[in-house]
Amino acid sequence: MLSSIAIIKLLLATETFENKKYIIIPVEKAIGVLYINKKNPTFISGHLRMRGKDNGQYPYCYLEMLDDLFGPSQSIIEVCSNSIQGSKNLTTVDINPKYNPTFVRNGETLSRIKDNKFDRWRCDPPYNQTTAMKMYGTQLPNTYKLLDAGARVVKPGSLMFLLLGPVNYQICPKSIKRIGFIAITIVPNNELRCLHIYIKQK
Repeated sequence: MLSSIAIIKLLLATETFENKKYIIIPVEKAIGVLYINKKNPTFISGHLRMRGKDNGQYPYCYLEMLDDLFGPSQSIIEVCSNSIQGSKNLTTVDINPKYNPTFVRNGETLSRIKDNKFDRWRCDPPYNQTTAMKMYGTQLPNTYKLLDAGARVVKPGSLMFLLLGPVNYQICPKSIKRIGFIAITIVPNNELRCLHIYIKQK
């Protein structure tokens, strides 16, 4: 199993703390700074600025940024996928069939999807009840249930990325550990998104 410490080591390469309190992590696909603190060297923090897209889509260069920082994955499940299209290594899941996902499923359960199947989980649920009803015709998903279902379908050592509205959501199932919290300012409307990063431990 790849530990959060191993992931941080991959990000830092030859960088060490020595006499520094922080180490800056380069970000090529966004404006801003990511860092880790000497007191908690297995947790990524920071603030980025990214240009937004309409209709509930990820910001420009968001997915490229994740791949740039953490490397690409061979088997990804995208929950609350909206208009993202599936591909050879990407399985999409959405409760609304109009988005033509790989599976029309509730992201809180991911029913009939095998355990320990994927290498990475990504999720971008609606940020409030109004958006949930307008875009998906459903109630606002329960964040804990989304994480719990996601943890079930990914392999141990897999990374999980949850993009929420302006909330520092710290609760998570015992099978996963939160290893990052990144605030993302969306321009030009200056909305705030919060990226939560987890790793499945067992």
